Amino acid sequence: MKKIVIAHGHTSIEVFHSLTPLILASEKTSDEWSWKFVDYRIFNIFKMQGDLLILVRRYHDGKRSDKEVEMELLALKKKFKRVIYFDDSAATSVILFNTFEFIDEYWKRSIFKNLDLYKKKFYGGHLFSDYYHSKYNIHDGKDFFINQTSDGADLTKLKIAWNIGIGAFPTARNNTLNREYARIRKLITGFSAIPLITPIRGAIKKYMHAMASELEKDIDIKKNNISGRFESGIYRNSIGHQRIIMQEKIKNQNIFITGKLDRWEFTQEAYLVRGMLSPFGWGEVCYRDFEAAIGGAVLIKPDMSHIETWPNVFTDKSYISLSWDLNELDSFDIDMLSVNTVNEARKIYLDALNSVTDRAIKMIDK
Repeated sequence: MKKIVIAHGHTSIEVFHSLTPLILASEKTSDEWSWKFVDYRIFNIFKMQGDLLILVRRYHDGKRSDKEVEMELLALKKKFKRVIYFDDSAATSVILFNTFEFIDEYWKRSIFKNLDLYKKKFYGGHLFSDYYHSKYNIHDGKDFFINQTSDGADLTKLKIAWNIGIGAFPTARNNTLNREYARIRKLITGFSAIPLITPIRGAIKKYMHAMASELEKDIDIKKNNISGRFESGIYRNSIGHQRIIMQEKIKNQNIFITGKLDRWEFTQEAYLVRGMLSPFGWGEVCYRDFEAAIGGAVLIKPDMSHIETWPNVFTDKSYISLSWDLNELDSFDIDMLSVNTVNEARKIYLDALNSVTDRAIKMIDK
């Protein structure tokens, strides 16, 4: 029996998104493979051994030197036949190339289509933050650049796993599971410190079943508002500038709804608007890209043609693409938002949810 260890950092993004396909796969393959999910902050993974180790986000806090990372990975390679580093960070541009020599694969949520971009350093750590720095002379309080490039790295080890769209989202159905989503997510995340995955799997399956049920429904797009609810002040200047431009361009257009809502109110509103603006955040792919699809709203987003990701709800037919200067928002025509566009996104998303377990198994079974 193949022995698989998933070592994670016990965060809500991991438990409700990054680990989801692996949690589901562990049930489907339980007769063939032995699975163990452990929090590496609590359990000593260097005393474990097996056929495969999937190490999730361990080195993204920057607390270990390159030499410490090297020594840890060399030690783990002696314990496991294969070691995969799962980088589930939001930024397409940030990859820990110092790990490549010591691992078998490096999984990402999304990658650049043009891999040569990984040879460059970007102001603010992102391709888009570098764009706003260069075009608008935007500076951060302390200048920040990517500190690793791909020189010498074997890029065949770089694999697209799945993005933030895979996982457990609430729907607008009025029940405890959805109304209390934030509390449930916090509770389940806390429970993940214990290496017992069955209760977590049960909760995630309930959410994903409800999500799939929503995506299967016919929708009505005869609505006249667009959600423009997002913050700009929580980011470095070069990252948040896109959001500032967007807020400035929509503030005097009545079709856009702005301001804050709590999680449950925002979930409900996604079903009541015709479109949803989704600026970049710490990365390009965001929660609302998929909240829009679940709610039946057309996604409106800065151009995503520079990345590859999965699920890819960013095709020519599945979202409204804006240039990075966002000039299309100067006078936005709501009639551009077609039911065909959101239906295409919903189909892509539903197909992904239905195939995510098989995708995880295929990526592991080598």
